[in-house]
Amino acid sequence: MRLIFGLIGLAFLSACEPQYVIPNSHSGRYYGIDSVFRNQFALQIEDTLVNPIYLDVDYLGEGLYDVSNANGYWVRDGLLTQEKIAIDISDFKGYIYFFQDSLYLTADSETDLMEVTHKASLSR
Repeated sequence: MRLIFGLIGLAFLSACEPQYVIPNSHSGRYYGIDSVFRNQFALQIEDTLVNPIYLDVDYLGEGLYDVSNANGYWVRDGLLTQEKIAIDISDFKGYIYFFQDSLYLTADSETDLMEVTHKASLSR
C-alpha cells in the first residue's frame, strides 16, 4: 500500500514541474546592416563597405552570452552589464548595446597598416 501511495505522490510531484522554459529577452537572431570603414595607411586608401548582417545571440546562463554568425564570434562568454556586452575578440574592441527589440554594434581594430571600424544596427 505504501508503494502505491509513493508512486501516486511521485507522479503528482513530477506533474507539477514546469514543462516550459521562459526565453531570455535578448537571445535570438537579429538582422541589419553593417557599415565597415577601412583606412589603409600605407596605400592612403579610405573606403566604406555596407553589408547585410545577422547575429545570433545565445544566452548561456548567469548573465553570459555568445554573439556570432556564420563568419565567427563577436563575443564568447560575454557578461551583460548595463544592457551592453564588451567585444574583445580578434583584435576588435567595442560594445554591443541591447535595446528592446534591437541591438547596436560598434567595434574598432587598428594595426600599423590598417584601421577598421564596424558599426551595425540590427533588429529582430
